[in-house]
Amino acid sequence: MKRISSQLPTFDSNYYQRLREFDMNEMYGKIGGQTRINKLRDDPLAASRSSRFQSEILREGRYGKNIEAVQGTLATAEGDLRSALDILQRVRELGVQGANGTLDKTQMGYLGKEVDQLLGELLTIANTKDQNGNYLFSGTLSRSTPFRTTNGRVPGGEGDLVTSVDYMGNTGRNAAEISEGDVVGINIPGNVAFWAEQQQIYSTVDGTQYRVQRDQTIRIDGAEIHLSPGDTMSAISAKINDADVSVRARIDPVANSLVLESTVPHQIWAEDLGDGTVLQDLGILAPSGGPGGPPGGSHPPLNVSPSARVFGGSIFDMVIGLRNALLAGDGDKVGGAGLRGIENSITNLAGVLGDVGARDARLTTTARRIEYQKPVLVGFESQEHDLDMADAITQLKMLEYSHEAALSSAARALNRPKLLDFLR
Repeated sequence: MKRISSQLPTFDSNYYQRLREFDMNEMYGKIGGQTRINKLRDDPLAASRSSRFQSEILREGRYGKNIEAVQGTLATAEGDLRSALDILQRVRELGVQGANGTLDKTQMGYLGKEVDQLLGELLTIANTKDQNGNYLFSGTLSRSTPFRTTNGRVPGGEGDLVTSVDYMGNTGRNAAEISEGDVVGINIPGNVAFWAEQQQIYSTVDGTQYRVQRDQTIRIDGAEIHLSPGDTMSAISAKINDADVSVRARIDPVANSLVLESTVPHQIWAEDLGDGTVLQDLGILAPSGGPGGPPGGSHPPLNVSPSARVFGGSIFDMVIGLRNALLAGDGDKVGGAGLRGIENSITNLAGVLGDVGARDARLTTTARRIEYQKPVLVGFESQEHDLDMADAITQLKMLEYSHEAALSSAARALNRPKLLDFLR
């Protein structure tokens, strides 16, 4: 015969009361947090999906902020480049006036002075900063002044004038992620934005018998090109042409030397990496630290060999050339090389502006897509995570009523006998 303790009803009552209290506390927590998932065990699958949706929502928000920052920088750059284009238009007008043959040398000198002032404004634009204090056109060297000037005497000019402008930035491009795995460039290096002509570097060193002696690496416009022992000048040229850069290499049939040519207007950025000397041996670059070479190492863009012939210049070179021709009163040079250089400058700068506009259009389209996606993701996350308040309150009330009923029933059923009951 099974014996039932007199304490068993009490223990059972307490046990089921604690279960209901636990369920009520769980419901209180869900209502207070307005979520149906307080712990992973509540719904593991929904919790994982909700976590994924929350992560995507946070990323979309970060992408939106990146787009706003990039658009701000591009807007600043576009405004400066448009100002530079307006200046070049004015320079062309002055060049046309100076080339018409009706002005004397003094009047052409006046035009040259105005061109010189416009050159100063161009340099100010090229060295401008964005809203964060970073130089816009210095590549990734955002704290370094992009362009350095050299002053000297110019025939027909008064005082020291700018005689040359050197780019001191690099070819790096800052980038920002605007969607999953999708990045867009923020800046435009100055040796691209303010370049006028396609550049050519002609070596004067006969490389017919040249062979690479060991594994070496060269870098052209930021792309690393690996060379193997035994590579000839033809093999080197082929590897440069296979690289993803806007530079083509060929062999000069007259001098049997290496020639580098840009396929779009920009300054070629070439260097030997490590202790390699391939481009130095072939006469493209100056010896590191040697006579005529940059001290302490071969650093572009001022590392071209003094024996090499270089063609193609920057916008500043074109404006300086036109100014010098006007100051000298040389109408033929103004109407020839002077205006041709300015036309090339305008064409290239217009292309750069088109690239900036294309980026901005893409950013605008991406921003619209993100704005559409965010509410959808929030809706999906809400379906997995949010609590149906009406249903939750109903369940809570049912738990409360059942708990009160259980307490009332237990109070009547568990009315234990007292001592007086046994003395009756």
